[in-house]
Amino acid sequence: METFENSKNPTVLIACWTGVALLLVAADFFAGPFLQFPITFLIPVALASWFNGRWYGLAFAVVMPMIRFYFVTQVWAVPWTIVEASVNAVIRVVVLSLFALLIDRTARQTSQLQKEVGLLEGLLPICAFCKKIRDEKEEWQPIEKYISEHSPASFSHGLCPDCIQKHYGKVLNNK
Repeated sequence: METFENSKNPTVLIACWTGVALLLVAADFFAGPFLQFPITFLIPVALASWFNGRWYGLAFAVVMPMIRFYFVTQVWAVPWTIVEASVNAVIRVVVLSLFALLIDRTARQTSQLQKEVGLLEGLLPICAFCKKIRDEKEEWQPIEKYISEHSPASFSHGLCPDCIQKHYGKVLNNK
């Protein structure tokens, strides 16, 4: 089954997140300076960070508060000073940027975990005698080769005490 992030072109996703951001900024504009819902800015920041990476999330985290700052300082008549508006804008940029970084880190960790689970998941058909593993192409490979190609694991060969006794017991007992 194809996941959402793999089903769309990254450019299309950015266009979607930009559309969401524009709708939220428009709603923010029409609500006026006294009704504030900065939590809604988290939506496009989270979507861009999760599906497109940190830099896109950070771009939304900076641009959206700056648009509101423009409205406050240039469009609306507000009772607060430009210093107060600047401080609020900086706070929003910092909080949204930290949120974008957190979402990006979570997305990367989730992706890495999915890869690891994919490596370790499922039953491996293995020959009871020679211990070769049948791969996706229905070909039999030595276990060392298969595991090395499908995981970061590597092999170091040794002998367990039972096998030493079974295969070399006569030699060891004659000493």
